[in-house]
Amino acid sequence: MIAVSIRNATLKLKNREVLSNIDIDLFEGEQLTVLGGLEADLFIAMIAGVIPPSSGTIQIFGNDALKYRQQLSSLVSYLPPDPYIPPTLKLREYLELSCTVRRIEKAEQKELVSSLLESLGLKKSSEYRLGQLSESEKRMAALAAVLVTGSRLLLLTRPFENLSFDYRELVAEHLRKTSKSGVTCILTSNTFDHLTKTDKVAIINNGRLVAQGILKDLVKIILDEQYLVLRVMDTKAVMEKLSKFPTIKKIGLSRDGVIKIWLKDFSNDASPTIELLFSLNLGVKQISIEQLNAVEACKQMYRKIIQEET
Repeated sequence: MIAVSIRNATLKLKNREVLSNIDIDLFEGEQLTVLGGLEADLFIAMIAGVIPPSSGTIQIFGNDALKYRQQLSSLVSYLPPDPYIPPTLKLREYLELSCTVRRIEKAEQKELVSSLLESLGLKKSSEYRLGQLSESEKRMAALAAVLVTGSRLLLLTRPFENLSFDYRELVAEHLRKTSKSGVTCILTSNTFDHLTKTDKVAIINNGRLVAQGILKDLVKIILDEQYLVLRVMDTKAVMEKLSKFPTIKKIGLSRDGVIKIWLKDFSNDASPTIELLFSLNLGVKQISIEQLNAVEACKQMYRKIIQEET
């Protein structure tokens, strides 16, 4: 079943079009990470109904998100950019209050809260007042208050922001588990380290959706993942020779003198290029094939799309 369907959604603020004709479908249990800074945050707020679209349609679980906003409120949870944290409440009390607002029975609350505190590594902080927590813990508290409600759709604005590495890992793992249980999640992010754990990625630039899809597919389409790594005796001489190779797309040189070679068609050009390099007696000490790690691939993909769009 399609959890979220967006068609031609446009958002205008002060007569300026900040989002233009956005189209996205997301199935139940999928997790979508949206990159794009403030525009991505506005996109989440638009789906949540905080800022309704100027035109276009948003459907959540088959219902018009604006027309049936009140009826859908029990199914959707939204984490705003700067959530208010009541300083005098204890963390456990805060999460129980969030359950109460969602009309979750008192008998269920204790188990739900305890389980989530354990999952997010917050058990030791549960009896501390929110005002006593670190900034990272406060951010976790705000996120936990959204997650504890058991909503079918999570709309999370920068849930990894200002979190320690350990907390980021715990949140990413928890979101993966909720997705497997059928919960749909749309989140925004200014970092790339968790993207390998998301199902789909969307990139918004200058108000337009410029890329969307499965991360692995996007990287393959947009980037040259694999490249040759060359260690040689005379770097300068080899660089001059390489510039004349018809199979080479681009050449890079690291600070330690290692040459990186990207080919026009890696699958077909790699073997003949390696054979040619050895046959020319260029003083090649070592040739290896390497691949961008997933996080670096995400970063380069994002930069490349933004550069091409500007």
